[in-house]
Amino acid sequence: MFISFARLQVYFLVALLLIAVVYPLYLFGTVMGLDGFDLRRVGADFYQFLLASRLAVSGNAAQLYDFSWFYNEVQRNVADGSGFYAWVHPPSMLVFLVPISGLTYLQAYTVWMGMGGLLSFAVAFSRRAPIRAVTFFIFAPATLVNLFYGQSGMLAGGFLYGGLRLMDRHPAWAGVLLGCVSIKPELFMLIPIILIAHRSIIALCACVATVAFLVDASAVFFGSGLWWIYLETVPSLVTTVMAQGEGSFLYLIPSAFGAMRSLGFSATAGYMVQLPVTIIAFAVTFWLFAREREPVARNLAVTLCVLLATPFLFLWDYAVLSPALYLYATRTGLFDDDMNTPLMEPVLLFAVYLLPIVNIALAAHGFPVGPIFTALALLAVVVRMIDAERTQASLVDDEGEGDNSVPDDRDGDEELGTT
Repeated sequence: MFISFARLQVYFLVALLLIAVVYPLYLFGTVMGLDGFDLRRVGADFYQFLLASRLAVSGNAAQLYDFSWFYNEVQRNVADGSGFYAWVHPPSMLVFLVPISGLTYLQAYTVWMGMGGLLSFAVAFSRRAPIRAVTFFIFAPATLVNLFYGQSGMLAGGFLYGGLRLMDRHPAWAGVLLGCVSIKPELFMLIPIILIAHRSIIALCACVATVAFLVDASAVFFGSGLWWIYLETVPSLVTTVMAQGEGSFLYLIPSAFGAMRSLGFSATAGYMVQLPVTIIAFAVTFWLFAREREPVARNLAVTLCVLLATPFLFLWDYAVLSPALYLYATRTGLFDDDMNTPLMEPVLLFAVYLLPIVNIALAAHGFPVGPIFTALALLAVVVRMIDAERTQASLVDDEGEGDNSVPDDRDGDEELGTT
C-alpha cells in the first residue's frame, strides 16, 4: 500500500490546528477572558523550575523538598493555581537552572524552552533532511506539550540522543551527554545497560565522571546535605503519588503502570504489569548494543525502550523520541512522497509521534494506548532492522570468496542500511 509520513502529515496538521489555535482560543474565551489573561498560564509547570533556580541561588535549596511549603508557594504565584506541584527532581538539576535565576518569568521561560529545543534539534541535524522533515520536528506534538507545560523533555531528549548518536565516533562526548540525562533519573535507567553492552570504557568513564561532577557541584554550591534530604523524601513521595493519583493526572502517564492505574487498577497491579515490560526493555536494549548494528535504527529502538522501561513517565517525556524519529524517518525515506513502504511501520511510528496529544483523550475514555503504541513501534523498528541485517548478510555471502568485506558506512550515521 502506498503510504508515507508525507501523506500522513495531513492528520498532524489537523491536530496542530486544533491544539495550537482552536484550544487556546477556547481557553481565552471561556476561562481567561480579556481581564484574566496572564502569561503565567502558559507553561505553568515552568514556575517550579524558576522558583527552584531562585531558591538555589539564594542558598535556600532545601526548601524545595519541603513539599507543603513548595506547593503553597507555587499555588500562590501561578494564576488560578491548581493540580499537584512538587519538586521531585534531583539536586543536580539545579546546576542547569542557575543561569535563569535572575530573569523575569517570560525571559526565563523563553531561554529554558529555547535551550532545550535548540539542543534537541542540533543533535538530530541532517543536511539531507527536506523542509517538511524540519517542520515535522519543530511542530511535533511532544514539542507542543513541553511548551504548554513548560517542561524539560526537550532538554533531556537532546542529551539522550546526542549521547547515542556520538557513541561510535566520540565516546567521551557521548558519555558526557548521557551522564547529563541523570537529571531525570526515570530516563537514566537504561544508560548503564547501554554503556556496558556497548563495551565502551571511555564512554562509561565519561558518564560516571559527569554524574559525579553534577552530584559534587550541586552538593558544594547548594548544600552538602541536599542529596540526603532528596533521598529521604522524594522516593516515598513519588510512590505515594503514583499509588494515590487519580483523574486527569493518570491520563498524563503513558507507561504500562499509568495505563493500569487509569483503568482503575491498584498500584500493585500496575507494578506487576510494568515489571515484565521493564525487563523486556532492558533485554532488548542489551541486545541492541551487544553487537554492531545500524546506528540510526538502533538509536530509535533504544529510545523507545527508554520510554517503555519506566513507570514514572509523562507525556512531555516523549520529546526524547523526536530527534530519533526525525532522523530515522529522514534516513529511511519515510518523508518522501514516492516512498512505497509497508503500511504498518509508518502508521505505528506516526501513532507514537501523535501520542502526546491523543493519549489524554483516549485514556479518559478507557483506552490508555501509550504503552501499546510504543511497544508496537519498537517491534516494527526491530523487525525492519533484522530484515536489513539478513539481507546484508545474504549479499555478503553471494559475493563469494573473493571479497567478503562489507562496506563501512559509519560516517556519522548519515546512511541507514536498506533492504
